[in-house]
Amino acid sequence: MDPVVTTLLAEWDALSAFITQITEDQWLQPSILPHWTNFDILAHIVGTELFLSGAAPFDGPLPTDRHYTNEIAELNDRWLVTLRQLSVNELLASYHNTIAQRTQALSILTDAELDATGWTPIGQAPFRRFLQIRIFDCWVHEQDLRRSLRLPGHESGAVVEASIDEVERAIGYIIGKQARLPQGSSVVISLTGGATRTWNVEVGERARLVPSIEAPSCRLQMDSTLFMALACGRVDPHQTHDPIRIEGDQAIANQIVTNLAFTI
Repeated sequence: MDPVVTTLLAEWDALSAFITQITEDQWLQPSILPHWTNFDILAHIVGTELFLSGAAPFDGPLPTDRHYTNEIAELNDRWLVTLRQLSVNELLASYHNTIAQRTQALSILTDAELDATGWTPIGQAPFRRFLQIRIFDCWVHEQDLRRSLRLPGHESGAVVEASIDEVERAIGYIIGKQARLPQGSSVVISLTGGATRTWNVEVGERARLVPSIEAPSCRLQMDSTLFMALACGRVDPHQTHDPIRIEGDQAIANQIVTNLAFTI
């Protein structure tokens, strides 16, 4: 199988093993995501894979107090309305059945099918790129469950590296557009812990990765799991108890840390 397929299947294996630790009462507790229970997080994962299998969600009217900025957000809510009708055990059964079917379908994909261009959340791209995004999404939601239940884990390995790759692809946008660093500034970001990375970012007309920076405006160092939580908007950088080491220009460093979230 293609490496992107094996990595996605590895994430599903990890998630399948983890959810056996969750009790029925815990599934029904509020998660760290606003308005979602832990049940809803798993339902979201199941709903997306059912959609990719060709199934259709609830198509009736949605709550009038919900306002959607895009069709993906509305589709997510339709699947939640559909799957909230299930019991915990029924949702778990649906998860296992759906993942088994998706595993079988993905396992026989050809290179031509993986290279075929189609819709993805970031626009038209090869299906392989879509699966890379699915790795990221599933792992992030696994971490949502772990953070909600205070059961940390799965902080290293191929799935984690692939998920961090997604942020690396956006690092220029994060530093240049979101953090709005001034031209001529630069930063070195170092990740430690389960996954290690070093990114050297210079800001000219655009922010870009470079091989090295002799004298950066600032340096940031933090645990890779904390970084990913910040990049996914799961943690308030001013309320985390995990250390963020800063050297150099404190104002620029704070501007970066405060604006790391590129997805929510």
